[in-house]
Amino acid sequence: MRHGIVASRIDSRPASRRAPPSGFVLAAAFVLVSFAEISLSATPATASAPSRTAVVVSAVQDLFTRPDETSPVDDQVILGEHVEILEDAAGFARVRTAAGEIAWIPERALRRGETEPGATAKIARVTSNFAHVYATPSFTKQKPLLTVPVGATMVVEEFLEGKKSGDAGYSWARVRLPDGRIGFVAGSDVSLFPLEEDRSSSPSLPLRSPSFWISFGRRFLGAPYTWGGTTPLGFDCSGLVQRIFREHGVVLKRNSYEQAFQDPQLVPVALPALLPGDLLFFGTEDKIDHEAMWLGDGMVLQSTRHGVPGAQVTPFDSPFLKPLFRYASRLKIPSTDQAKGPLNVRGGPGLDAVKAQILEATLGQIAASSGARFGIYVKDLTTGQTLSQNPSRSMHAASTMKTPVLLEVLRRVDAGTLSLTDEVTVKNEFNSLADGSPFSVVPEESDGPTLKHLGGRATLEFLVTEMIVRSSNLATNLVLSLVGPENVQAFTDALGAPTVKVRRCVEDSKAFDKGLNNETDAAGMASVMEAAVRSRKLTGAARAKAWEILTGQTFNDEIPAGLHPQSGAVVGHKTGSTSSVQHDAAVVRLPDGREYVLVLLANDFGANEEGRRRVVEAARRMSRAVWEAMIAP
Repeated sequence: MRHGIVASRIDSRPASRRAPPSGFVLAAAFVLVSFAEISLSATPATASAPSRTAVVVSAVQDLFTRPDETSPVDDQVILGEHVEILEDAAGFARVRTAAGEIAWIPERALRRGETEPGATAKIARVTSNFAHVYATPSFTKQKPLLTVPVGATMVVEEFLEGKKSGDAGYSWARVRLPDGRIGFVAGSDVSLFPLEEDRSSSPSLPLRSPSFWISFGRRFLGAPYTWGGTTPLGFDCSGLVQRIFREHGVVLKRNSYEQAFQDPQLVPVALPALLPGDLLFFGTEDKIDHEAMWLGDGMVLQSTRHGVPGAQVTPFDSPFLKPLFRYASRLKIPSTDQAKGPLNVRGGPGLDAVKAQILEATLGQIAASSGARFGIYVKDLTTGQTLSQNPSRSMHAASTMKTPVLLEVLRRVDAGTLSLTDEVTVKNEFNSLADGSPFSVVPEESDGPTLKHLGGRATLEFLVTEMIVRSSNLATNLVLSLVGPENVQAFTDALGAPTVKVRRCVEDSKAFDKGLNNETDAAGMASVMEAAVRSRKLTGAARAKAWEILTGQTFNDEIPAGLHPQSGAVVGHKTGSTSSVQHDAAVVRLPDGREYVLVLLANDFGANEEGRRRVVEAARRMSRAVWEAMIAP
């Protein structure tokens, strides 16, 4: 498996020993020599000014985590692949590949810019495991110019039928390599495609059926395990899977955890429902670090470091695979491929009535074991399915009331009565709701950036951001005094959340003593959070600004901390706590664009730190359970 540069590189899955076929070993040894020979002769053309696109001129080129060839390998690219240049360093470029991987490549391996071979030009794509490129159309007159792996591409200058070629009976493609050299490759080693198809991230290679994918993958049995490898010279686990699919027209994300959670082309499937060609993911509760392809009959195809390190067919029912199985996925066949039968999966996971019932029971068990009383609300914003526990139980809102304040500000910005660039005088003096007498907030660390403006002025955007991301009470009172609690309440009511009560500024002790408090329940706060990203009472720009600010939250110990660390989910949320309550209210956006609302309000935990610790731990467990339900098949 590969993690890129965000996780340790572990493939802890041993497999039964399988010796590589002797023919493969000899071929690989010869290819390695060929690659070494061509590394000195291939000289890419240089441009007068750096271009933002480039084509790979090396047969196989490692990509590195840093601009240093002694740094860890992160990925590979091959001859003819196009990359996007993101950054330049001495002798290196930071690039983005077609699969979205970002890493460093030596400048010598690139030719910058695009050349236009002509509207009718064709591309030769290597279909053999390896193909030799010769200086003349002959197998015998000289050694190859270079040897390129399956998937490599070259521009076709001319196609020579057998009787016209140097070796009678053989057809050859006269090709122009990306570095400008002319060569010849055997016609049986390549397939030809129109230029415009090859330049897409997924050329029009036939998808075919899983039996073809498996047959293609078996061609690489014995290829050595190579970290970052994507060719028959050596694969890592996700590199093997990615190559199989790429040569069938599908560009998957590069790493196994990305394929497990973040690639919208794959949908989850239950273990009992596995079909040949499905993908299995292995690891721990918090880290996916290996993958394999299901072959059927209890066998998988994988590239692993265990046994004889390399591509192997291995029993799934092995102590190094089955106990570590976590998830399975299946390629989501496009709707134009309806004839593909049982593999034709449309749509994706999400909450339905059955899963909601199971999840509700799970959340109830977690809440009961926490020793606190929870108000819980979950809503899948795609399916509309909801579930809840004590959704109408009213509690002190703590800082969750700051989200309605934010939305009222954005409503006024939409209306043109306020601008985020407006400046507000920063003072620490406010009027009590109880009797109008002045009071001040007690400065805390979260107020630090706002306090720097004390006695001066700060923009409204700065203050609403500090109100949410650092939960500054000083910034909150400044903003709430500007817009008025009654106006916040009116808009909150209009958003469908009348049970969320915004009555006063924070730290107004006289109002607190009289029971004049800001309050919420789980259902009402869920409506507020949904409105922040979905309500048509706010413009798209306002919803985008709300999301930007909510995702900047710096207190992330509950709902975000419960998500799988590799999930790729983004959380926009607002926390809140007092001595007697502990809350988190969130919109969670999954990598496929689906969103769900999760509100967890807690009180009656003993008003002590041990009770609060149990609540936070329970909130994390609930967050994980909801996420698991959202991605489950």
